[in-house]
Amino acid sequence: MCQKAHRPWGRSEVNFWIKETTIRFSIAIPAIFAACSASLFAQLPSIGGCTVFPANNVWNTRIDKLPVDANSAAYVASANATNNKLHPDFGHGTIVTGGMPYNLVPGTQPKYPVSFYYSGDPGPYPIPSDVNIEQGSDRHAILIDTTNCVLYELFNLTGSGSSWSAGSGAIWKLNSNALRADGYESADAAGLPIFPGLVRYDEVSAGHINHALRFTIDHTRGAHIWPARSSASSLTGDQYPPMGQRFRLKASYDISGFPAPVQVILTALKEYGMILADNGTSWHLSGVGDLNWDDDTMHALTQVTGDNFEAVDESSLMVDPNSAEASGSDSSSGSSEVPTGWVYVISKLSGKCLDMTGGAGATFNGDPAQQWSCLNTANQTFEFSSVTGGYEVTVKGSGLQLDIRGGPSATGDGVVLQQWKWVGGTNQIFNAVPTSNGYFNIKPENSGLCVEVAGASVNNGARVQQNACTGDDNQQWKFVPAQ
Repeated sequence: MCQKAHRPWGRSEVNFWIKETTIRFSIAIPAIFAACSASLFAQLPSIGGCTVFPANNVWNTRIDKLPVDANSAAYVASANATNNKLHPDFGHGTIVTGGMPYNLVPGTQPKYPVSFYYSGDPGPYPIPSDVNIEQGSDRHAILIDTTNCVLYELFNLTGSGSSWSAGSGAIWKLNSNALRADGYESADAAGLPIFPGLVRYDEVSAGHINHALRFTIDHTRGAHIWPARSSASSLTGDQYPPMGQRFRLKASYDISGFPAPVQVILTALKEYGMILADNGTSWHLSGVGDLNWDDDTMHALTQVTGDNFEAVDESSLMVDPNSAEASGSDSSSGSSEVPTGWVYVISKLSGKCLDMTGGAGATFNGDPAQQWSCLNTANQTFEFSSVTGGYEVTVKGSGLQLDIRGGPSATGDGVVLQQWKWVGGTNQIFNAVPTSNGYFNIKPENSGLCVEVAGASVNNGARVQQNACTGDDNQQWKFVPAQ
């Protein structure tokens, strides 16, 4: 788990939460994932209980409505010079030999210094004795600390025990939009993280990939554009794409005849595209090796040719050149109005949904609110109805209203958000105050404080409470129309 949720549970709540957690994982999630892929919000990528960067990170932002880059035709033509077929750089095989491997490690994993012959974050790095390393000349090693939600990546890792060396390395906090300093490479030539752009079997089998993918082109320009931080070429011609250039599969390309798993990948390439991250064979997609891949099925990707892609101008997404935060391009971005009808209420920090603890059984006065992965369920669906002083907020699953525990006099920091029968108190009336890019602060009328995810947690089960307004992402929410 990424962080502990600081939550004052009562005994009955603990028993009910344990029961509900078992139900969620054993029954609800497999049945619901397919429905989530068709919703108007995207399930935030995650691994080992950690979200893979915030919801507003550029990797997790759709680009299907952005304009075509002015140099698109030239970029595609130059990339097609030596290879013009899309190719999966992953397949059926062991986790070591079938593609780009990754390693999940606990926070207790011993960390070791790594010496670099290029450059790298000093570390130390949590390298297990049986670390899985990419086979071939690049020897990438990807390490994910699932206790603290930190991503470590290394290029050309060699060594054993406590003695390790590598070409380069970089460290990212998975709950942050921080980029590397401009001009600094990572374990990739573009100075970007590798893991968030990999094709993973678990995501394909769930029916959706809600992030950009990583790919290579053989001839790149000696330049880079946001969000990339470095380049690795001496070429200067404008016909060559810079590192960080984003491409997408053309909307007009018919994918209906492809096998279902391949359609998942091609849909992601239409909606999220792929980011040029390194020099290599053109149109090669990076992925994780898995024994579950069917190589014959994945080979269908080679039917797609380079001229079915177009370069995208994503400059409008940039909020700060030194941050991976993206302003967003979906239909709800920038709106200062609360949508009418039923909505999901989604945390800017975690991309997770406001949720009434107890799942489908959350129908009682006093059931507290938390954040949870978005599941399209009635206990995550709300309606904002205008009343004097703000909004009455109804929970679809119970018909009860959101409420600050303790009544109108509950004006202190840390008071829990819960559901309760409507009595019209100021602790049941909320104001929605626009912040930026379609996000809002939600403020109880009685206190004027901000509804937030406690402890800036990105973890399932983190409680939701009121607290002094700080402007931080854990106090900002987006309203997305429910299906």
